Amino acid sequence: MENGGDTKSQLKPPASIFTQKSLTDTPGGPKDQLRHIGVDVDVWVTQFFQGIAAGANNGVSRYGGKLDAFLKVDGEKLGLWRGLRLNAQYEHYIGDNINQKDFALIPVNAATAFVARDNYHSALSLVVTQQMSEQLSISVGKFNTMTLASQTPLIGGGGIDTFMNRAFALPSTGIGVASPGTAADRLIVSPPYILGGIATLKTDVATFTVAFADPRNAANPRVLERPFERGVGAVGGVTIPTRIAGLNGFHTIRGGYSNARGFDLDDIGEARARLARGVGITKKGFWLASYAVQQYLVQSDENPAVGWGVFGLATLSDGNPNPVRWSVLAGLAGNNLIRGREDDRWGVGFFHYGLTRPFLSGLAENRIYRRSEGGVEAFYNWAITPWLRLSGDLQIIDPWNVNRPRATYMALRLQTKF
Repeated sequence: MENGGDTKSQLKPPASIFTQKSLTDTPGGPKDQLRHIGVDVDVWVTQFFQGIAAGANNGVSRYGGKLDAFLKVDGEKLGLWRGLRLNAQYEHYIGDNINQKDFALIPVNAATAFVARDNYHSALSLVVTQQMSEQLSISVGKFNTMTLASQTPLIGGGGIDTFMNRAFALPSTGIGVASPGTAADRLIVSPPYILGGIATLKTDVATFTVAFADPRNAANPRVLERPFERGVGAVGGVTIPTRIAGLNGFHTIRGGYSNARGFDLDDIGEARARLARGVGITKKGFWLASYAVQQYLVQSDENPAVGWGVFGLATLSDGNPNPVRWSVLAGLAGNNLIRGREDDRWGVGFFHYGLTRPFLSGLAENRIYRRSEGGVEAFYNWAITPWLRLSGDLQIIDPWNVNRPRATYMALRLQTKF
């Protein structure tokens, strides 16, 4: 052979629109050139068509969508200083959803659960990170918590490519001030946006995380205008990696506290009388503890991040002022390891949110009969190409409204990465 290098280049598979990361990410193209100078840009469009197949409002269906634009900047490559990173995310929602058309407490479509009443909503998140060393990083800014949840192994999060139900896509933090939106925003305390900071320390034995944040939903402009005026929340956690029979696993323990005030659930039925007597109806302090596990049962030899396994999460809270005393979810999820289908994702799981007894009793005194809510969900995400994904999703929910029957939800979800 006259030129071994040419032979190797001939053996390398040619670039193809069917194998590239995104629709516009061509070798030597604009996105590729931007990455070389430290700028990474992605645009995702996710469309949803979801309906109620059985239940109190069977036959109701809605179409909606979400655009995500991501900007990642490497400060060192741009000529600034080492370890500096900037992450921005812009979101725009269109269309409608069935989250407020059914009688479930927890939204069955987390990705569109925060759409404004006029059928559109935009949000911008901005986080600055300084890598202090190989082990320690500090981030501050306005965080999108669903994007953070999407980084969780196996179960994922965010509702755009794995589980759609908010129970899986954005589990309750239990620390914060209720938002004035839907019942879920007032009861399942998981702000989709937070203003604060996160410090992460990675060691050989564990990863330690400490976070502080304004306990309110940072989508509210007042949070940015007057941060921490209603208190502060702090969360600490440790994630311990394990290997069982050569398979990766993760165990995470978290604990948090907020000094914010919430509605006092004791004697909730007498709230008006207490106000008339000048007696306070709020109580200070939220706390929550949780344990999470992700354990691979099968992993790819070529890429350990590709595989499937079991996941679980259990939480326990104060129960007052937090309306959710406990919650649990578990299931199986991951990738399809059939050759050629490794980019496909699938999952099946169940959840249950246990509402605190004083809250349910207080509602019953006012002839509002509610109960804890639970359900199951299964999805399959078919990677037509790496940048085009079609998902099918099925959920069966026992709603918290005792007067409503079990409901079945079916959905199609199409995601395009440009």
